[in-house]
Amino acid sequence: MVSENIKSFVEEINNQVKNEGKYIELVSTVEYLINLVEPTKREQFKNALNNAENMDDVNEVLSALKLQLGAQGAKKLLSI
Repeated sequence: MVSENIKSFVEEINNQVKNEGKYIELVSTVEYLINLVEPTKREQFKNALNNAENMDDVNEVLSALKLQLGAQGAKKLLSI
């Protein structure tokens, strides 16, 4: 039978891998969306993503990206 210490250790590793997987998916999504940003602002978003230290930071970059892409869409739709 597996000891509680080993079970706890394995559970901790599984949780860590799960969290890192979510972080990798989030960063990949943000990188893809950055490529949709107009070229003049793209570098700023790349720098922000590179300076992100955790998931909260990446989520903040994602929020800014949503605003930027929405503004770009509105400009295009309204032919501004």
